[in-house]
Amino acid sequence: METLEFWYFYQDDCGICHALWPKVEQLLQNKFPHIKVQRLDARQHRELAGQHRMLAVPGLLFFVEGREHFRANGLVTMSELEAKLSPAYEAYFGDLNN
Repeated sequence: METLEFWYFYQDDCGICHALWPKVEQLLQNKFPHIKVQRLDARQHRELAGQHRMLAVPGLLFFVEGREHFRANGLVTMSELEAKLSPAYEAYFGDLNN
């Protein structure tokens, strides 16, 4: 596992998953380009989803050095997600505003 890693669990028949992903992807690419991102189909990765107690989609997990740092199921605002990712990202890669 990478130092900072973000997992996004989704299902093909989940409208919220498909609506939320482009916003999450844009935030990660623009503000957190050094975070390794994995977009995981929850049905294809049932065992992994179960191991991490991802019982609903969309499921978001953020790991710092292999340890869970943040999780969310369902809707999450981009400002909330940014606030959860920023401190760890800044600790490893410096101030986001530079």
